[in-house]
Amino acid sequence: MIEDSYVGIGGHLEPDEFADPRRGAIRELTEEVGLTEDDLVDLHLRYVAMRDTGNELRIVYYFSTRLRDTTPPPTACTEGELHWFEYSTSFETLPMPVTARLALMGWLDGGPEFDRIHFISVDRDGATAVHI
Repeated sequence: MIEDSYVGIGGHLEPDEFADPRRGAIRELTEEVGLTEDDLVDLHLRYVAMRDTGNELRIVYYFSTRLRDTTPPPTACTEGELHWFEYSTSFETLPMPVTARLALMGWLDGGPEFDRIHFISVDRDGATAVHI
């Protein structure tokens, strides 16, 4: 991971969440920004990314969701600074992990109607990315 980089809200899955990464995503949202499943609409798995770091094969699940109209956006995060961005932001120059950038840019290119799960594979030097 890039130090001082932009990443989504998230973390590691607990052993009992391996069969249901969605549960882990909701737990992380609750722990880090105080959101619960009742605060969310349209929580969907969008990307599964695999990256060979040289020491491990890292698998990351990227979800997207919206807040209910009655839910105010969180203003703080227990894991760092929380920033909100407009869709029109130029994300290409923001420092972020390679799989996070690929998932975000792919999702933005697909628009809100993006409705399939995509897969990303990145080799250990980060130079080769394959979208499936």
